[in-house]
Amino acid sequence: MKTINIVVSMDVEPERPPGRDGPATSGPNNYADSERFIRGFTGIASEFGYPVSFFVHPEAAVAHADQLLDLERDGATLGLHIHPYKLDPVRYRAHFGELSPEAQRAIVSEGLGVFKLALGRAPLYFRPGTFSANDSTFRILAELGFIGGSCSCPGRVFPELYAVWAGAPADPHRGHATFRNMPGSLEFANLPLSVDLSNIRDGKSNVQLWDLRPDYLQADYERISTNIVAQVIERNPDVPMIMVVSHNDNDYTDPENRVAKNLRRSLTEVTRSCERAGLTPVGSTVAAVCAQVLAKPAAPPEWVIGRASIQAG
Repeated sequence: MKTINIVVSMDVEPERPPGRDGPATSGPNNYADSERFIRGFTGIASEFGYPVSFFVHPEAAVAHADQLLDLERDGATLGLHIHPYKLDPVRYRAHFGELSPEAQRAIVSEGLGVFKLALGRAPLYFRPGTFSANDSTFRILAELGFIGGSCSCPGRVFPELYAVWAGAPADPHRGHATFRNMPGSLEFANLPLSVDLSNIRDGKSNVQLWDLRPDYLQADYERISTNIVAQVIERNPDVPMIMVVSHNDNDYTDPENRVAKNLRRSLTEVTRSCERAGLTPVGSTVAAVCAQVLAKPAAPPEWVIGRASIQAG
């Protein structure tokens, strides 16, 4: 391993409904702010030579269509992002992983249609809100025409969000048709959020591992990035990658903004950690890394692997 993909991603959330606040309504106060924040975030990433991949909620795709198409022409990847309770709070008062296969198919199809009308084509990449998913998710996304995305957060255990990724693969891999926490043979590449597997942030009822997002009030980005790089080297995956995530609800145009400062710190430390380890960090998009994963030979079908394991046992 001589190079490593660095993927900088943003979830582009819809503006907050008037008079509503709290974690369920994360996102910008209005789309004018959102447009500035997206521009500032892209500018900071570009200082390091890193392109940005955007996972866009359907309403935000409509509001930011011109800006997003300009960013795509400049090399960004555009994918679909959905919180069911934001897209349709009447029919889908749920997190994505809470939905039945039929409901997942329905709401993704709705979001896909809005995205296509706004941007002129269907999205090929997907990320569920809060990394909430279940054992049907990868199969349904593949059946709907998606070829990749970022659906998992290794080590996360948030049952109330239907986001349980204990033991999930930490590196890019093909999705599994029937079990979310194993690599599989689908024509769908999943790019996990990069986390420090040795560093638990919250070990009470929920489990969250430290990652490189800039939103933290306090984070040791040097330690987190050093550990993540060392763990990737130890695993030696076919497609090495480090992914960073953030959202469009902080002012990245303000050099004094805490989160903007943290983004520069995060990208500085991950770049330095790679270089100290003898790796060349290469700015990549979700599309580019998914293509690398899908270029690798598919594993045998899951039922073949299962039969072999039973016979071996």
